[in-house]
Amino acid sequence: MKTAIRQRLRLAVMALALPALGRAQDFPRQQIRLILPFAPGTGSDAVARIVAHETRNRLAHPIVVENRPGGGGITGTEQGARAAPDGHTLTLGTTSTFLVNPALNPRAGYSFERDFAPVAGIGRSFYVLVTANTPAAPASLGALIERLRTPGGHGTFASSGAGTITHLAAEIVLHKAGVAATHVPYRGSGAAMADIIGGQVLFGTDSLAATLPLIRGGQLRALVVTSPTRFAGLPDVPTLIESGMPGTVIDAWFAIAAPIATPAAITAQLSEAILAAITSEEARPRFDALGVDLLAMGPSALTDFVQESGVFWRAFLRDSGIRIEF
Repeated sequence: MKTAIRQRLRLAVMALALPALGRAQDFPRQQIRLILPFAPGTGSDAVARIVAHETRNRLAHPIVVENRPGGGGITGTEQGARAAPDGHTLTLGTTSTFLVNPALNPRAGYSFERDFAPVAGIGRSFYVLVTANTPAAPASLGALIERLRTPGGHGTFASSGAGTITHLAAEIVLHKAGVAATHVPYRGSGAAMADIIGGQVLFGTDSLAATLPLIRGGQLRALVVTSPTRFAGLPDVPTLIESGMPGTVIDAWFAIAAPIATPAAITAQLSEAILAAITSEEARPRFDALGVDLLAMGPSALTDFVQESGVFWRAFLRDSGIRIEF
């Protein structure tokens, strides 16, 4: 009797597994959309296009990047969360879109834990605090802080959007230095950097990918990097740690997720293809050129990583009192 019961249970488990296996074997049936909640030309866009390009021979159909900017990344991320859970729509998110926005903005109608199935952790990028490369602009982080402390010296800082890490990285520096500046959000990195170069805004932070060409071209001055050690591409630029802010490291990570109900067999297949693509010999130099350190995490490791990252960001948002609605 017990043997018969065990046999029936085994057959029932196998029957339940077959539909999922069938879906994975038939997948993908069409091109895969990779929703990017930012405009073309950003560091996130560059990362998304490397992923799409390098997976072209690893899946039966290509991954195609769709830029869906708006609402500081909320618009596209919500679209990704509400897509059909069949593996044909993925979302490339960042620290800000997957983690910070839901904690920062009560109008964000999603959460990473509730609405997304982790697929792959891609990499992380550090930031540079920059000013115009002119005699009138501060020449160091210390000089910038002193200017902001001076009566009447209240300055402005640019970001690529409210709630993005380009915004919050500057807020962290200001918070730790005990000074204030007025935030001027832009629709993307290009416009923000242009106004810093032109002197309309005093300073800003952005990714290495967005700032390096302008620093090397002499248009921007790099004051500090947010990485734990100096960046090889800017060897003369100190870290925040070296600049009197012990333990301060600010990064933004990039990860890919599917809608929450996507079958595990499909997310596993996608993860395998994407991780093989981003760790290939062809992809690594492209990420290095962007200043992106590879994470190359599968679903389980990515889940743990996001949870750990959330501890820092929720504590900072609580302590700083920052809230944004748009």
